[in-house]
Amino acid sequence: MLKDVTRTTRLLQLLVCCLFMFPAISTHAEDVPEAASQKEQLPMQHQEVPNYRTPHAGEGFRTELFGREITVQPLTGRSVTALDLGVAVNVPGADNKAILPFGDLYLWRHPKDQSLFRADIALLYNDIFWAGSSSQLKSFEWVLTFNSYTIPFAQYELVDGKAVKSEELTWGYVRPGFGLGYRQRVSPGHQDNMLAVDLTVEPGFLFFDKGSNTAGNFVVPNNAFELREHLQFRWDAFERNLLSLPQQGFAVGADVVHGNRTNWKNWGLNGSESADGRDYFLCTGYFLAAGRVPGVDSDRHRLIGSLHAGVGSNLDRFSAPRIGGGVQPMGVEYGSTWRPVLPGSVIQEFFPKHYVVAAGEYRWEALFFTYLSLNGSVGWLDHLTQTGRGTISKNDVFTSLGARVTTGFFFDTNMKLGYNYNFGVIRDGRHGGHEIVLYFIKAL
Repeated sequence: MLKDVTRTTRLLQLLVCCLFMFPAISTHAEDVPEAASQKEQLPMQHQEVPNYRTPHAGEGFRTELFGREITVQPLTGRSVTALDLGVAVNVPGADNKAILPFGDLYLWRHPKDQSLFRADIALLYNDIFWAGSSSQLKSFEWVLTFNSYTIPFAQYELVDGKAVKSEELTWGYVRPGFGLGYRQRVSPGHQDNMLAVDLTVEPGFLFFDKGSNTAGNFVVPNNAFELREHLQFRWDAFERNLLSLPQQGFAVGADVVHGNRTNWKNWGLNGSESADGRDYFLCTGYFLAAGRVPGVDSDRHRLIGSLHAGVGSNLDRFSAPRIGGGVQPMGVEYGSTWRPVLPGSVIQEFFPKHYVVAAGEYRWEALFFTYLSLNGSVGWLDHLTQTGRGTISKNDVFTSLGARVTTGFFFDTNMKLGYNYNFGVIRDGRHGGHEIVLYFIKAL
């Protein structure tokens, strides 16, 4: 029986390798030649041995795969430039949002512990953070930020998967920021293991205009200057594996935002949306943890759990947090762990005033570069829904089940292919919707 199980496992590993990774492994095996002595100093990893240890991010090692020796060079990870591209497919499809492509240019520069630059740049959407210190300031730092959302065409919200085009708007914001912070390295001591607290002031400008389908009785919000105070807390203590998936440890964080808008008046259909949104408050937080499967003495089996929650007052569609489907971060990267994801829904489908989303994942390391995952989630939030009384806000529970493969791929890319089914979303008048997410990361 044991021999049959071992044989089946090896056949599965061979299948996964042939389907997803063998071309990429071939290129990795042809790295720039190095001195034999330096190569031999790298530890040899054998996945079949009982005390096998999963390679961690940045570690160099040697291993054998189907009779061929593979060498992975060590990396510091302090300077990263990557192109992220993906597509999310929802079936049944929400109006005009069944297929949503997405992508950005990712930059990470952490040359020393007294300087950090992180950016997601997509031109129409940008999220940029810079912090710098000096020997005199020690762990204290200056902070500069820049966020912008400048989609040049009309956008509409979804209610039960249907587009509300009568309320569509061309809208966006430009929001620089500056402030002070405190940052220090924490265990296990890698360059992305940090505890940071930052307080920034974020003056910004919001702009609005009608779309071609906007109802005649829709009152467009006034263009407005906005001043936000933003307190941000981050603590990342994850040990990550070769593909940056969390292997052991935890991450916790929170954001507290207070905003005030000038020249803000009632807006919406017949001015039905209150001007209370001129002064709003939002508090969000998260906790993630990863570790061994109880009773299983193997590094190849992992459990990961996450909890995201948020609550606010006087929030509207322009200030509320955006929650939906797409790529599930689950602790993969320091700066994206805070994002709540509701698997199986459309990207940015909901803008709740309060939410709680819990997710769990079991992950198996099929090969040192390929991971298979089973995941589930449950979310509770308020959302707009259609009833006999019209469109109302209602609290609902959204549960999902799914699976994902994360692996190396052609041209030295990292690929994620995930599937989720959400039992709570409404599509074509019925509960339940499928989501397929294909995502590539290419280091430049």
